[in-house]
Amino acid sequence: MAKIYELNIRNYQGIKSFSQRFDKNFICFVGRGDAGKTTILNAISSVLSLSWNYSFYDSDFYNGNVENAIEIEVSLVDLPESFINEDKYGLYIRGLDNDGNIKDDLDDDCVKILTIKLEVKKDLEPQWHVVNGRQEPLRISANERAKFNLFMVSDYLDRHFSWSKGNPLYALLRVNDSSDVEKDNIVIEALRAAKEKIDSSEFQQLNEITNEIKEMSSNFGLDLSKTKTTIDFKDISIKDGRVCLHDGVVPFRLKGKGSKRLISIAIQTVLAKHGGIMLIDEVEQGLEPDRVKQLIRTIKKDNTGQVFITSHSNEVITELEANDLIIMNNNDGNVSVFFPDENFQDVIRACPEAGYAKKVIICEGKTEIGICRALDAYRKKNGKEYMSFKNCVYTCGDGHSFTARAKKLKQLGLKVCTFCDSDVSILDPSKDEIKSLNIKIFDCDSSHAIENQVFHDLHWDGIKEIVEYIVSINSEDAVKESVNSRCEETLNDNWMDSESVAKREALGKTAKDKKWFKDIAQGEMLGDVIFKYFDQMINRKLNNQLDDLSSWVDE
Repeated sequence: MAKIYELNIRNYQGIKSFSQRFDKNFICFVGRGDAGKTTILNAISSVLSLSWNYSFYDSDFYNGNVENAIEIEVSLVDLPESFINEDKYGLYIRGLDNDGNIKDDLDDDCVKILTIKLEVKKDLEPQWHVVNGRQEPLRISANERAKFNLFMVSDYLDRHFSWSKGNPLYALLRVNDSSDVEKDNIVIEALRAAKEKIDSSEFQQLNEITNEIKEMSSNFGLDLSKTKTTIDFKDISIKDGRVCLHDGVVPFRLKGKGSKRLISIAIQTVLAKHGGIMLIDEVEQGLEPDRVKQLIRTIKKDNTGQVFITSHSNEVITELEANDLIIMNNNDGNVSVFFPDENFQDVIRACPEAGYAKKVIICEGKTEIGICRALDAYRKKNGKEYMSFKNCVYTCGDGHSFTARAKKLKQLGLKVCTFCDSDVSILDPSKDEIKSLNIKIFDCDSSHAIENQVFHDLHWDGIKEIVEYIVSINSEDAVKESVNSRCEETLNDNWMDSESVAKREALGKTAKDKKWFKDIAQGEMLGDVIFKYFDQMINRKLNNQLDDLSSWVDE
């Protein structure tokens, strides 16, 4: 069964221009919202639509500009033999050269390709043609497009559970039969047999009224002696979708959203085994994380057709291999894509949320993650947007590996910076190397960890709040003893009433050694105190570091 080799989109929905080849049977599109993921599925669904009256609107044109026609081209390989015949589309067959480019000149051993083009002009009338560079376009009917067995799983699933023409269940009837008439008869003959059983039954409760009507009709000179109550065959016709799957007596259309999506995917996976193209938008919708993972594993393993999915789920990304993914970015309608390979597997599974962003802050550890949370709240409080509004996420770099993760995410086309300490000099890659890749580094003063920097720069009232918090978790004696052992001056009973450089340095060392802020919640508490006294740290390193980081988010 045919598979998509190349897709070209122009002026459709949120995409001004997109061109891509596919050499795999399982593709997962990921990226920020409005990157064009769903638009790509809609484009594939449109150009291979089995509907003859597919509707388009002015809003389907890029930027609503109906002067620029919608053009969607799909080139397919592994064509059905019937399509290659000269009396069908054989004269329109194209081929691939050694570089994988589509050409109109054919060699005897070349891979055969058929290109279908959908064009919609300002009159909103879609036109489907088979095209090449040798001849005038040839119209292709909805019935012919239906033979590609393409179906899309979306929020409108109920029709997938009926045996009507154009639905996945009906397509399964087509798989092993050669005659459309025979496929119709499978269901129609079953309906006729069911009607015969109904005809042989009596509707006793209705007989009294029926007999009254028969008697009154005879008074009018009309013989209705053979009248009985039964079902009009047109009311059980396959065409109206009433013949459908049930769970006992309950129609599948009444099941929950997640169950309906799984059933629809199951139907289409069976179809894909025989060769078909399945599109699943937001594959995780309505499903628990464990069911999402099981679904992804099964689709990928059992699929022999071609499957395109989109997702915003970390579970989906971490379940798949890196080379199953296509990371998308949309800049003013021009879509760019990035193909991670096995070398990116570690960073994708460690930082899956980065796949759905345009900007990424690589935090050295959980302390920095917590401070970023506090920074996000501080931004909103001061009239700026949340980082998510700026297409920015912050993720954990896991200690010394943060520079390696930053480098790999940069290679995936993302804008990347790091938020880190300056107490470790041996890094691979080095900070100088990642700076050369245009990755900004927001770090502390030389040899300072974030804890050292906080206690060096923070207003003393803020430091007192932090110590009170730590004392509430431990004990005052334990905290004082730990700080005293690292302080160059002896601490008295009221040691927090006055500040000194020695106390600041001892507190910074203790906070780092005792890991006071090494989880996200404690890091966020630390950040809340920092931003409470942020204006009292003007021209201090910590203020500049976080203020510059916030400005980077806004760039």
